[in-house]
Amino acid sequence: MTRVLPDGFNGAIMAVESISDAMVFLHGPGGCRVRHMVHSTAVYPRDDPDDDLDFFSPYFYGYPRVPATYLDEYDFINGAAYKVREGLPIVESRRPEFAVIINSPGAGLIGDNHEKAIRDLGLESKVVYMDESLVSMPVTMCYGHMLRTVLEGLDPVRDSPRPGTVVLLGLTIMDKDWRAATEELCGLVESMGLEVVAVPGAGATVAELRGSLNAEFAVVVCPEACQGLVDYYADNGVRIIRSPHGAPVGFDATEGWIRTVAEAAGCDPAPALARVRRARDRVLEKFVGMKYNALRIKGMTFSAAGIASVVRPLTEWLYTYLCMAPVAVDVDPGADPDEVDAVRSFLESIDYAESFGRPPVHGCGAVFSEGLTAVTMSVNGGCRVGVPIGHSSMGLDDVIPRPIYGVQGSLYILDEMLHGARVN
Repeated sequence: MTRVLPDGFNGAIMAVESISDAMVFLHGPGGCRVRHMVHSTAVYPRDDPDDDLDFFSPYFYGYPRVPATYLDEYDFINGAAYKVREGLPIVESRRPEFAVIINSPGAGLIGDNHEKAIRDLGLESKVVYMDESLVSMPVTMCYGHMLRTVLEGLDPVRDSPRPGTVVLLGLTIMDKDWRAATEELCGLVESMGLEVVAVPGAGATVAELRGSLNAEFAVVVCPEACQGLVDYYADNGVRIIRSPHGAPVGFDATEGWIRTVAEAAGCDPAPALARVRRARDRVLEKFVGMKYNALRIKGMTFSAAGIASVVRPLTEWLYTYLCMAPVAVDVDPGADPDEVDAVRSFLESIDYAESFGRPPVHGCGAVFSEGLTAVTMSVNGGCRVGVPIGHSSMGLDDVIPRPIYGVQGSLYILDEMLHGARVN
């Protein structure tokens, strides 16, 4: 099955939309707006239902997210800087703390002077623009790049560093059940006596972003989703903590992530590790109690496709913990080179070198990938079990928590496997 992935243009827009009080002003046709305004609302419905602001105005046209200039053929021929100058005051009237002008792919060819429009309106401290072509770039790379652009526009100062404080990097609103993932990882970090002050890319406010430079540590969750952002914090004196085990996916990598944070920050990992241990014991009880069903997983083949730092620990865990066979392991564009080398080396060490670089295989036992591919292959009989581990098509996932990171993520993956083995 051919996988359909978002691109850097989508990633840049969603990065700004992840900031709870910021707004994208899209310079492009209305058709470029629709997908993004609906997608951002689906994955992060941050608008107050009691808000009585009237959005039936030019550039919004009844919908509060991702207002656009609605370029037409006249604008593409003659230029549309006038629409940016006219639209920015309307955008600002909705009281965002910060706004970012992003060109659609076609609008980038016009060459409208956004900098002059911002300067003429006196909005230099509240508006920046992204004047780069991102449409063919990897989504994760542009997500982190956009967040760095926002921080550079905010121009925070590291004037009062606070010991024991943490910024979590590499979480996005495109992650599966990102809210639960954020709560899960913040809970693990804070159980060790640290304080999480901001999660850039996953619901942070503009004020939190401004203050985040005073954090003592920046803990990496998914390195691909914070490219550029890590360097920004490091250059400003924040100590970077990155686990050598990849993202905290599965019990083993989660324990490794916890120990890495504790060792670097000089804190006690025991409370966080106890949560992992209790979950392990709970799963063992289930496996013993339903021994026949659990045994149906042993030896099952699987395909894994997604972000390299997620796919790597997932592949290692499924092989060692559940005795599953990795027949296809593919990583998304923009993969971290160290993670790619690690997953390739692991596959070679277990005599599955030929599996690397293969997209999900029809007829395998389980498929772990973004929601659209996993669900489609499961429904069409391409696999016994389809387990979404990446972004979904519209962010419509679950009511009860089902992230992929941390303890809850491990339980989610095992729960999906056990249900699939029982049904099939």
